[in-house]
Amino acid sequence: MRSPTVSLIAVTGLILASCGGAEPSETTSPEHVATTPVLASSADGRAGSSEDQFPVGEPVDLVFISDSSGSIVSERYAELASEALDREVRLNRSVDADADAIRTRFAEAVSGAEVIVFYLNSARFEPGMPAPTFERGCIDPVDVLADPDYLDDPGYSGPEWTPGTEWEVVAAVPTVEDWQPYRDWLSGVWEAIWDARDGQPVVLRGYDVYNPWFAQWAEIGVESECTAIWEGQAQAAREAAEANGAAFVSFYELFNGPEHDQDAKAKGWISEDGMHANEAGGAAAAEALAAAGFEPNERPG
Repeated sequence: MRSPTVSLIAVTGLILASCGGAEPSETTSPEHVATTPVLASSADGRAGSSEDQFPVGEPVDLVFISDSSGSIVSERYAELASEALDREVRLNRSVDADADAIRTRFAEAVSGAEVIVFYLNSARFEPGMPAPTFERGCIDPVDVLADPDYLDDPGYSGPEWTPGTEWEVVAAVPTVEDWQPYRDWLSGVWEAIWDARDGQPVVLRGYDVYNPWFAQWAEIGVESECTAIWEGQAQAAREAAEANGAAFVSFYELFNGPEHDQDAKAKGWISEDGMHANEAGGAAAAEALAAAGFEPNERPG
């Protein structure tokens, strides 16, 4: 049986709806954190708004390519883009995160999009990572903590565990080299986007994903190893985006702090399913993207 929490890291083009949740506190409101300068960066150092990069009165097409982490973020970001650019923004979430697909059946949609956001998680590369895999070392413990009876599931193949004790420590943390296939794949998608745009100006934004499980990892005793794994995938996403000329916004830092040790649930930004951002978290993420501005990016080289 596959763990129910794996839907956040499962490779899929579907955008899943997030459940509602608690409102954020005053000190962690989206308006406060979304403008934190450290969240955004770009390869050429440019970020900000421009009033003359789009034809006056013309609608803007936004392609938002993501897994379920981008569910409600994309809609709120489209609204913010419309406000910032003072025109209609048409949101397209149907483009698959696949380089070949972008060059073929989605080429028209991507070539016509003035704003493109892209992120996809690393789940498809997990089989090549050091054992135990992220699912067994970092996701199974969360499920067992929530429901110790999960150990009795005939499909469970993780380590035995007694509630109230530390989980078996993750044996190995992937190295920079281990993440290279993921980094290369992301770069391939960015290159396909540039090819589809064929020299036309485009606002490119990349992001990483928040960690909803830090508190559970700390309770079980695997936060150090599992945080290092999460940081590895986040670093690969940043490096791929910036190497390909996209501005990068860290949802990981936004939700979990610069040291990646803050509980996003305690901020009130995670939905009742325990994984996805709720309305408040989605708004914070969208405002962080919008705070990076709408200056077009340039293709490196």
